[in-house]
Amino acid sequence: MSVLLLDAGNTRLKWTLCERGQFLQRGVFTYEWSTLLAQFQTQWGDLAKKGMIKKLVLSNVAGERLESLLRQWWLGTCLQEKALQETGLLTIDIVQAQAQAFGVQCAYRQPGQLGADRWAALVAARYHIAGACCVIACGTALTIDVLSAEGVHVGGLIAPGMAIMRQSLLESTTQITAHIEPAGATNTSIFCVQDTASAVQTGIMAATTGAVRQVLQQCHEHGQLTPVCVVTGGDAQLLLPVLPRGSLHGTEWVLKGLAIIAGCNE
Repeated sequence: MSVLLLDAGNTRLKWTLCERGQFLQRGVFTYEWSTLLAQFQTQWGDLAKKGMIKKLVLSNVAGERLESLLRQWWLGTCLQEKALQETGLLTIDIVQAQAQAFGVQCAYRQPGQLGADRWAALVAARYHIAGACCVIACGTALTIDVLSAEGVHVGGLIAPGMAIMRQSLLESTTQITAHIEPAGATNTSIFCVQDTASAVQTGIMAATTGAVRQVLQQCHEHGQLTPVCVVTGGDAQLLLPVLPRGSLHGTEWVLKGLAIIAGCNE
């Protein structure tokens, strides 16, 4: 069975068509809310017309508007394509964190409050990594979640991502604003700062790496084994060089978790 896996983040949607554990096709696009239905059709219209999609599995942190438009597109596609009507019920499964599932025990008292993307990433970590791990998603937001060797989600944090920190300075300063540049080098030493742009980037990297180091220090203080760090998200490549040795770049990490949740690996 072919399943369309959708990782709807804050600004972009990543997707893949999965069958028997294999990612057959994949894509990513930034939301254009005024034409989102057309974006859906452009991305998946041909797949739907050929009857290749039997189910949608969605991790959504972009809000109810996206889910509503997705349902509208999917229903319209089902009604228009005779081939789809003949395949039986076509569904959209909305992923939510659970108290315990797929070998992961959620730390939240109300598991539904944990972001679906973070839950899927933890499921992927439990499946693909032996032992304790620290899943770092470095995108619009910075999220860090620790999973014990036994599959217990011991906790995590949410902080502004690098782009949000940079944008905050743009919106809140005058003299600094003129010197802010897009993310570049991963310099973290104040002794290498020779202009305002590098001072800003060094500050952003220090805040981000400081959050990671604090989490790892707390793991040590609570007697947890040093976890393997897995970093994912749009700014992963900037953060990876300053993470502990042995850290991994987890590409398509949420989608890998969705594949497990959807049963595509079976």
